Amino acid sequence: MSRPRQLLVAALVLAAAAGCGPKTGDTYVRGHGLRVADLPVHDRVAIYQAAIGSAFTIGDPSLYLLLDPRLLPRTEGYAGTAGMSQALRTAVLESHIVQGTCQPPIEETPHIAHCQAPMAGYVVRFSEVFRMPRDTMEVYLAVRRYSTPSSVGIGRLEFERVYKVVKHGAAWDAVAEGRIEHAPAGATH
Repeated sequence: MSRPRQLLVAALVLAAAAGCGPKTGDTYVRGHGLRVADLPVHDRVAIYQAAIGSAFTIGDPSLYLLLDPRLLPRTEGYAGTAGMSQALRTAVLESHIVQGTCQPPIEETPHIAHCQAPMAGYVVRFSEVFRMPRDTMEVYLAVRRYSTPSSVGIGRLEFERVYKVVKHGAAWDAVAEGRIEHAPAGATH
């Protein structure tokens, strides 16, 4: 399938999903109205890899990624502490999409996170993988820049994105991406 056709299909899937009403009592901001997908570990890793490939230039020697093995909560913010299963964590590390792990503090601070690593880079944190209609999956990726004890002049950078991922043959491809805006710390809803 050509890239323009993939994007058209993704836009149609997103439009169809937007028309699906939330389940009664669903207060989730991540995976709103969706169920967690029951997928094998290798598919979950491939979906995470597709999200990383959309957010970063893979193969860039200056890119150093660390995994925060805590899953993003379904609710607003980052306070969730549920962790990846050991099998998933091991598979993500063995896939080499990340070079290690780091669990920076979750609470909002004006300071950049610090991790023990050979160079400064980014900590990545994933959500569960959510099933959308048909063969589309949804996954959230939070990225936070970190410094090391020897790095200097590193500015703070954080963002979160949501990806729609579809399987083409044996590979998973991110076909749509959206930016997630969170309320500032201390804001009420």
